[in-house]
Amino acid sequence: MSLVDSQPSVTRRSPEPQGPIAIGAKATIVGALHFDGAVVLEGEIRGEVRCRSLTIAERGAVDGLIVAETVIVAGEVVGTIYAERLVLRAACEVEGDIFHRELSLEDGCYFEGRSRRHAAPLGLAPPYDEG
Repeated sequence: MSLVDSQPSVTRRSPEPQGPIAIGAKATIVGALHFDGAVVLEGEIRGEVRCRSLTIAERGAVDGLIVAETVIVAGEVVGTIYAERLVLRAACEVEGDIFHRELSLEDGCYFEGRSRRHAAPLGLAPPYDEG
């Protein structure tokens, strides 16, 4: 099963934190995913992910922008990550720039790019363009 967005984004907003939602291994989202809670990604997102926390499973992948308070990567990311707390697990692959307040690198992780520590990394992220 593959979920391909015909619209430029998938948005779910509410006043209370939501979650968690899981995106299955055979799902692909093309566009943007914005969610006010936790996301567990076993599939693929090509575009933008903005959520409270993102866990990318071993076979999960993001090609694009990630903005979240907590990001845990066990799979693959090509793009830019903005996170208060970022964990790169063993055997993950990350290519791109990362902006973080706290960074953990496990033995065996692969990271190619620039790392910038910042007191408020989420404030550096480009604004969401709803247009």
